[in-house]
Amino acid sequence: MRSILVIDDDADIRLMLRELLTETGFLVHTAREGQHALHLLDKIDPPDLILLDYKMPVMDGKQFLAGMRSNPRLQGIPVVILSAATREWSGAHLEVEEVLTKPIDLEVLLRTVTRICAAERL
Repeated sequence: MRSILVIDDDADIRLMLRELLTETGFLVHTAREGQHALHLLDKIDPPDLILLDYKMPVMDGKQFLAGMRSNPRLQGIPVVILSAATREWSGAHLEVEEVLTKPIDLEVLLRTVTRICAAERL
């Protein structure tokens, strides 16, 4: 079973994404911010994809990406950023697969997740 880690400080978004992705056949883990996610990643098998909110308290998306990429076990995990402020950065600059705008278009999200996870199987 493919797994996804959802990192977002909004509990409603975490719950909604967990339900949607679980119904689609994914194992879903959630974290409330970057530091929590890094601790969780120490305890679970690396997920096939990370959905990452960019603006969060404690440890934001940029700090999380730096921490994740400093760990050889986690470096190859694809990341999709979910954020309302996508004009502030680009996916290429952050070296992520995609940047999706909030509010999240669930059809676009599911197509993106399916495409990335299918490519990872090759």
